[in-house]
Amino acid sequence: MRSRPTLRSTSPEPAGRRPKGLPSTIVAVKSASERGRAELIRDVVDAYRRLYGSVQRFVLMLTDDRLNFASVGTSGSHSLNQLLSILAEQAKAAAFVRLRDLKASIEEARSAEQLRDAIFSDAFSNDLAALRKVVAELERLDTAFIGLCVGHVLDQHARAAGGAGPADIRRAADRTTATTPARTTAKASAKATAAASVTLTRRKSRAEPTLVHPND
Repeated sequence: MRSRPTLRSTSPEPAGRRPKGLPSTIVAVKSASERGRAELIRDVVDAYRRLYGSVQRFVLMLTDDRLNFASVGTSGSHSLNQLLSILAEQAKAAAFVRLRDLKASIEEARSAEQLRDAIFSDAFSNDLAALRKVVAELERLDTAFIGLCVGHVLDQHARAAGGAGPADIRRAADRTTATTPARTTAKASAKATAAASVTLTRRKSRAEPTLVHPND
């Protein structure tokens, strides 16, 4: 007697049942803490880059761009510590008014490269609180240099206008530093400098007699 061949059912798999042969590996999505760590590392790098750019602009301002650095914000051929040494030399040569304050900020900023490089340490880069402290310190240094640079610009405008004295310049620079936000950009500092220039010009115009009638 011949045996009949067994027919396999071709009906589709019941709903909700996984077809055989398909992989069932579950891929974990990055946790919120991992995303926060990556963002903090990025913030450290950005804060260091802004600090470097502020120091470089400070040097270019004192030298009238004679050093011909690479574009502002890039490392070029100078390390941050090299730029800080150049800044100290140029400030002394330019008879910088707040030289003592500037030198103190320069000495504090010499640890910036070491702070930035800590992100390459496995132990340090996984400490979110420590990363936040690094970001805050780099931003504090950046704010200090911007305040000193803007104060110097105010001093130059005051001397040209023959208006404000050294005490007024110091108060204006202190106000600039105190009101500068933690994450200050070069654009913000440029606006502050322009506003200071307009203020000094207005003071000078008010002090001078009007020679021409507005309707003339």
